[in-house]
Amino acid sequence: MIELIYISTVVLIIYMFIGYPVLIHFLAKSYSKSESNSLNKEQPKFPEITVILCIYNASNKLEARLGNIFSCDYPNEKINIIIVSDGSTDNPQSVIDKLNHTRIKLISYPKNKGKAHALNIAIKHAKTELLAFIDVRQTFNKDAIKSLCVNFKDNSVGAVSGNLIIKSKKNADPGLYWMYEKWIRRKESDVYSLLGVTGAIYMARKSLIDSLPENTILDDMYIPLKMIKAGYKVKFEETAIAYDQASTTINEEFWRKTRTLAGNFQLIGHLPWLMHPLKNPVFFQFISHKVLRLILPYCLIYIFFASYFLDDIFFKILWLCQIIFYCYTYLSYHLMKKEINLPFSSVLVSFCSLSLASLFSFWMFLFFPINKLWKKR
Repeated sequence: MIELIYISTVVLIIYMFIGYPVLIHFLAKSYSKSESNSLNKEQPKFPEITVILCIYNASNKLEARLGNIFSCDYPNEKINIIIVSDGSTDNPQSVIDKLNHTRIKLISYPKNKGKAHALNIAIKHAKTELLAFIDVRQTFNKDAIKSLCVNFKDNSVGAVSGNLIIKSKKNADPGLYWMYEKWIRRKESDVYSLLGVTGAIYMARKSLIDSLPENTILDDMYIPLKMIKAGYKVKFEETAIAYDQASTTINEEFWRKTRTLAGNFQLIGHLPWLMHPLKNPVFFQFISHKVLRLILPYCLIYIFFASYFLDDIFFKILWLCQIIFYCYTYLSYHLMKKEINLPFSSVLVSFCSLSLASLFSFWMFLFFPINKLWKKR
């Protein structure tokens, strides 16, 4: 019995990281053939849009970010910007006064209440149907806004995610993991719909956005999933590019993963229909891409101890291989902090970091103050 569970657990892990991507790839190929002419991306008319930016003590980046938006290849007279200062103490009003731009509106309040609260205020004040959501740290390529808008010629599209390109720094290497993750998202978009969008660059129809629950961690999944439940699609746009820098440290990247995974637990609590195969239009993708990763550490723990207690010499060898694997990864982690990279170190550290983040995320969700989870460190 233990051997059967062992083999099933190993197969499940292989499915998480290899089987599902391969399966979604072939599904995407069959769907792309049948829908290749469904959307003609010719030059659209330029609708009036509202760009939404929520900030907290980011005045030093604000002027450059707004300049980047207005430098996009999109008529400036069709761009409205709503900035919500979520309890900032660094006087963003001085930056807005300096720019003196009639299409920029700043909304401020004294207490930091979280991004979900700020988004609800911004969406309520927006007057246009198309809303572009951005963060203050990234920059857009010139065609980003235009490329997002094109997709809304299809009335079945509720939201469109842009393409975030991360420029890696030393001591942190999310590049390979992020490329892998984006590849899966592209395929999911081709099959039917993304599960979520990239919060730093996406566009959505205002009429389809419900008010976010206070303290929502993953607004960039909550909003799209509600649209999918209502029968709309969420798509990925390759040519709408935002550029960002990688996390400065491995620990910072670990915290980001933990926060995101804790958000998945919260999301299931807010939207329990996600776990119902007849009510969730993307149930297969959600379980395969999101839920299985939450149980990854428990699978690894079981395999480690089962390998030790099983009598067959084959399992003893596997147990020793796991010890070597974790020791090598631990050594790689410490050497990476000294800018020394062993072969495969970034891949192994990323994998183990994801596993640890999955393990901690559930307990952090249960016991960590929720108002600290939605604050990005």
